[in-house]
Amino acid sequence: MTRLFKVRRLQTQGSSAVVEEVLPAASADELRARLAAAGNVVLGISTATPAWTAWAARGQAFDVAWWCRELETLLRAGMSPVEAIETLATGRAESGERARVHAQLLQALHQGAALSRAMRTTGVFPEVLLAGVTASERTSTLAGALADFLRYDELLQRLRRQVVSAALYPALVTGLGGAIAAFLLLYVIPRFSRMYGSFHGTLSGPTEFVLGLSRVMRDHGWLIALLMAAALVGLAVAWRSGAAPRALLRAAQAITPLRRQLDHYRLAQLYQALALLVRGGYTVDEALQVAAGMALGDDMAARVRHARGQVALGKPVSAALSAASLTDPIIERLLAVGERSGSFAQILQTIAERHSATFTTFVERGTRLLEPVLLLAVALAVGSLVVMMYMPIFDIAGGLGTTR
Repeated sequence: MTRLFKVRRLQTQGSSAVVEEVLPAASADELRARLAAAGNVVLGISTATPAWTAWAARGQAFDVAWWCRELETLLRAGMSPVEAIETLATGRAESGERARVHAQLLQALHQGAALSRAMRTTGVFPEVLLAGVTASERTSTLAGALADFLRYDELLQRLRRQVVSAALYPALVTGLGGAIAAFLLLYVIPRFSRMYGSFHGTLSGPTEFVLGLSRVMRDHGWLIALLMAAALVGLAVAWRSGAAPRALLRAAQAITPLRRQLDHYRLAQLYQALALLVRGGYTVDEALQVAAGMALGDDMAARVRHARGQVALGKPVSAALSAASLTDPIIERLLAVGERSGSFAQILQTIAERHSATFTTFVERGTRLLEPVLLLAVALAVGSLVVMMYMPIFDIAGGLGTTR
């Protein structure tokens, strides 16, 4: 089946310019091979999206990983960094944040600044990438530094996708249950109250509760709906501003099992960054200095600074990281092996993957356990509302039987 793909490619024949267009093909691999055979350097291929989606995406932040992937492709094709960035800036779709970043980069580069310094002036590139580019300027291995950063970014994105995927089903179940409960409370129960209002027999406690709730919903339903809408808007604003994620992180830190798993996530990020920096030529002391400035949380950053202090005192890296509670016995032995064998960067990469696998396993197992429990809780909540809604019918039926 033929599908449409959005292609960003570099023409090598005629004028060297970046072209963006939508082309049909059976698969992305088939289209990539076809374009390469025609003498094009393919910078990126993605499934074509509807016009409204593309319009919405124009306001999104600068995609650092996508930019690094394109730049790496051009560098491996033989371009210099300035030529590659100039080529990327000629794309027909350049606008908004991407155009600003390229303009700022080229201005700094034409003034003689190093690429790492030029990238720092834009304010969009993470510190670990800037450190990798700085290291590559010493060894002229910019393409390798970009590839290392892409591996680092892929690890983080994989972990984040795992978390989002795990949260999707609970959010869907909770949202659906809440919508059903709101429909019952705001629409069905107030109408039941009018039906039962003329009944003068003895009512059970649940029936009294439902009728009272019905009267409140009937008399103040608009106010309750307004409060619910305001709560949803407030939650959305808190999420966008980062207040809600920070509150969730603080709550997770207070629960010991969750805190351990958050540490695995952050340790995976830390060791992957250390592997990138050490492979790029940084000393362990310099790599720890850069890692301390990453978004690892106050506690983890303090432990990294403590480990750096221990390294500065002359302790082996394995002992320094162990003293800062950044290892377990297995990882400490792996680090010691890396120090002896000279494959320290590879050992750091292995440790990052180990922490990543531990965190991923926890998320998968937690999801399998949480899904049926959450589904049962929502079913009980909605079912309780329905049962309480029909309790007056049983009371009326009992009252009619007594009257006869």
